[in-house]
Amino acid sequence: MGNQTMEQTAGKPKGISKTIRYFYGVGDMCFALMTNVGVYYSAFYLTNVAQLSLPSVAFLTTVTAMIDAFTAWIYGGVINSVKPMKWGRYRSWLIAVNWLVPVFYFFMYVRIGSTDAVSTFFFFIFMLGARFLHNWGYTANMSLISVVAKTPDDRVAMASSRATWNNMSKFAWSYLGVPFLAILTGIFTEKYAYAVLSLSMSLLMVAGYFFHFKMTEGYEDTGTEELANAAKTKRARTNIVDLLKALFANPPLLCLLIADLAKWLFNFMVAGTVVYYFTYIALNKGMQASYMLIIAFLAVIGAYFSRYIGKMLSGRVTVIACYFIMAAALLAARMLYTSPWVVVALISLAQLGYGCCYSCSSALYADTAVYSEWKSGKNASGWIMGLQNIPLKTASTLKSALLAACLAIGGFSATIAVEDASVAMKESICLALMVIPAILLIIGAVVLLIGFRLPKSRVEQMEREIEERKKAEESVA
Repeated sequence: MGNQTMEQTAGKPKGISKTIRYFYGVGDMCFALMTNVGVYYSAFYLTNVAQLSLPSVAFLTTVTAMIDAFTAWIYGGVINSVKPMKWGRYRSWLIAVNWLVPVFYFFMYVRIGSTDAVSTFFFFIFMLGARFLHNWGYTANMSLISVVAKTPDDRVAMASSRATWNNMSKFAWSYLGVPFLAILTGIFTEKYAYAVLSLSMSLLMVAGYFFHFKMTEGYEDTGTEELANAAKTKRARTNIVDLLKALFANPPLLCLLIADLAKWLFNFMVAGTVVYYFTYIALNKGMQASYMLIIAFLAVIGAYFSRYIGKMLSGRVTVIACYFIMAAALLAARMLYTSPWVVVALISLAQLGYGCCYSCSSALYADTAVYSEWKSGKNASGWIMGLQNIPLKTASTLKSALLAACLAIGGFSATIAVEDASVAMKESICLALMVIPAILLIIGAVVLLIGFRLPKSRVEQMEREIEERKKAEESVA
């Protein structure tokens, strides 16, 4: 699989293949399609089809999400710390447990038991188990960027491809969501249609990650190759002390986690607030459909072209520049908030920048993994790449509190007629939609500017020193 004419260095490809450069991310698109079933239909299925009580539904959706958030950091640490499997420390996890995921995703939408208590118990087991199982492949998939790509430019290219395909899932879902569900309902009835939809999307995820598994063949040491060399084994296997050092003795990583929180808060705050803008300020809820189509298209464009911008400017400079541009667009939208199409244009510009940032951020995490290995001699890529989940899940939680606080400031009430919304209420919507995200993005850009001191030239120098160290260690092993 891939470009067979690539140079070979010590039995490993030099540079990423064309297949990886343009198709790494197909698995991410399939993963997004799989999780979209839960995002769009889980609550509806539990209330309207399974007919569980509201307390049971609240318990299932809240507790499983909280457990998932609190355990998101462990997967990379475990992958880094256990004995490598047959196909490599990271690649193996793309296929090791994924075959079980469709089983759990199917039974997430099948009611077992005649009482709320029994059904809730089984739903809880399958919902939590599904999250637990799919997180292994997801973490390994992110980690492979730092394993496969050996230069900053290649990491940006892989991250860009991954983000592009991930954003393509928004277009794919428009065909595989409601229309496909309608077909399945006609065949299996509503009682089983959601289960079959979930099963179908999870099987796509298994196929997508298997595609990633095949295209990255030869880029990582197999388990046998790693264990056959004492130096490789020592470098690749970590303990709890190594993992803590990789985090807390890694200033660029700590700064990146803070800055990445700003990116995710922008995403969730805008997504959660924009409906209020179209309802109470634009007085045209129908505009949201056009807005969603525009931002989906621009997110794909931003993610794709970030590989060229990142190569020209570096991933770090690209993210910093995009943060400032996104903030400026949001603040301009705040000043012109009474002109709906101007606001749509400006927020869409910010979403274009988000597409660039989303792709480049994975490459920056990979750079901090290089810094960690250079500093400690231990490869903690899985742990570090897996930490991307922390700002994502933190932002998802904080968004609800921030949005509620902003609406409370403006005296929001659902009983107020849309045409009677006060200026204070409209400004509170703008506070959540534009001002707070802009401030957070500026803070994130400043944090990266001051604290993320890993220019491309330095990363490349560290990589050369790591390779020299590896050769010296392995020659005496």
